[in-house]
Order: sequence, then structure tokens, then C-alpha cells
Amino acid sequence: MSENSKKGRGRRVNLASAGGGKSPVQYPAESLDLDAAITSFIRYCRIRNLTQDTLNFYRDTLLELTRQLQKQNVERPIDIVKDTIMVALETKRSTPIKRGKAETPADATMDKLTRSWRAFFNWMHSESFVEINPFVGLGKAKSERSIIETFSNAQMKSLLNAPNRSTFTGLRDYTIMLTLLDTGIRISELEGISLHHVNWSDRTVKVYGKGRKERLVPISRALEKALRNYTEVRGVLDCDSLFVNIDNNTFKVRGIQQAIKLYGQDARIKGVRVSPHTFRHTFAKMYIMNGGDAFSLQKILGHTSLDIVRMYVNLFGTDISEKHDRHSPLENL
Repeated sequence: MSENSKKGRGRRVNLASAGGGKSPVQYPAESLDLDAAITSFIRYCRIRNLTQDTLNFYRDTLLELTRQLQKQNVERPIDIVKDTIMVALETKRSTPIKRGKAETPADATMDKLTRSWRAFFNWMHSESFVEINPFVGLGKAKSERSIIETFSNAQMKSLLNAPNRSTFTGLRDYTIMLTLLDTGIRISELEGISLHHVNWSDRTVKVYGKGRKERLVPISRALEKALRNYTEVRGVLDCDSLFVNIDNNTFKVRGIQQAIKLYGQDARIKGVRVSPHTFRHTFAKMYIMNGGDAFSLQKILGHTSLDIVRMYVNLFGTDISEKHDRHSPLENL
């Protein structure tokens, strides 16, 4: 085989035209129209039975890709090369977010965009809608690792004292915060708990995590007692959700987030974000500091890998303040 023949064996676009190259190449819509390509990709994700949250994630992040490409006057996927993506990421990174005082996007935001765009172009290339995958050779950006914010014991007690437990909503919110602290579950998982997911005899709660993966999370005797008290006040309803709003419908994520934020203001919590996810970090911290191991923590939190759990262990595996007090050069002079 001649050298020229070998060179001619490049990756072809997945649409044949009659006449073997005598006629102009007829590209599929996905090669020429970014909106068409995104629509096909979302359809592919839906056929794979990905969750609605994942579909929304791809829609939002690919919409940002469209915005960035418009700034470069690039409309056709077949015209996108590595430099196009690098300029898009660089532009996004340097664009201030309009949220109070100007700030640049967080590393986590940039990581989400990169993961989504990479998955999109991997699919585009595998389907032969583009001949060159612009992400080949484009490594993962290095991100800063910031200290994980958690509640102190004093802050936690102040938060738990904030709700008025003589009212239904106050008792419900108090029980929600106890549940978040005792289990470390995600806010979306808490919203999805139904009454029949609580196994009183085994003291476990069934939750549905990311990717529709269900797991059993243990609960303490103290939380069992609080949940029994709450469910008795909650009463028998048509709605099967464990936590309900004042209209006896499912208490949604947004409402839970807002309630916890307001309790943080009432308790005058400073220096830490008062959110459901901070409860998750606080649970992990206290679990490790109280002698829990990484493998059981991984199962409780529902992480697919040990990477994040190792981070908790590295940060909270020993009581650094206590050790510093014992071994401080100044204290031992």
C-alpha cells in the first residue's frame, strides 16, 4: 500500500455521498448545527435512561457552550477545534459573575462545564459527526482545594434551638436538621424519603441517591425517637412524603434550603454557609473525629469512590487542635 493511500485513510464523516467523492460531502445536521447536535445528544442521554437532573445538567452547561461559541462566531460543530474550546474556557473563567460584587466562576463551576463539554464532544466524535475531537490532549484543569466548612458544636446547638417546636413547621424543621446531622444525606435524598422508607425495627432509612442508586442509611436511637415524635404530630395524610409543608404536600428542596438559611440568620451564625450541604460536611467531620472509618463513611454518604472520603479523613482524622496543645513548642518551653 502506498504512502498516499495510507494518508487518505483518515476518519470519515458518518454520511456517504454517491459517487465516492465526486459529489460534495453531505454533512448530517449535527455536524453543521450546534442546536441540532445538542438536541440529539440529549435524546441519546434520555435513551440511556439518565436522570432528569443529569439531563438538566447537560442542557444548562451546553447552553453555556453555545454562548461562548457565539462570542467567537463559531456556529458549526465541524469548525470547533482545541483552540476554540480553550478560548471558551478562558473567557468563561475571566468573566465576572453578576452576584453582588464581581467574582470569577468557582473551580467547581469550571469543572462542571469541562466535564459536560468533554462528554458531548466524545459522543460527537464517536458518532462521526466531527472528525476531530477538540478535547483530545486537553487535560483536566488544576483546582484549588479549599478548607471544607463545617458547623462547630456551639453553632449546631444554636441552629437546633432556633425552630419553634410548639408549631408543626418548627418541629418539622428541627427534625429535618436532626436527620441531616445524623445521616449526612443529601438534601434531594431527604426530600425523596417516604414514610415507608423508614424501617423502625432496623433503624435504617432507604434513600435514593445520584444515578437512581438506593442505599440504606442507619439512624441513631436519638433520631428514631425524634422521627417517631414528628410522625405522630404529622399524622396520617394522603401524601406519603415523610416531610411535608403546611399544605400537606412534599416539602421541596428549595423550601428546606430557605428554612435552614433563615434559622441560620436567627441563630446569628457567622463564618460558615448555613445550608443542608454544610450539615453533610459536619456529619462526615464528626463521624471521622468520633472514630468512624472511611469505608463505612463512604457507604453512608453514597460516594462511588473513596477520593472525597479520604479528604475528610485527611482533614479530620485527628484532632489537630488537641495535638497542637500537647506538642506545641511554645507550650513546652
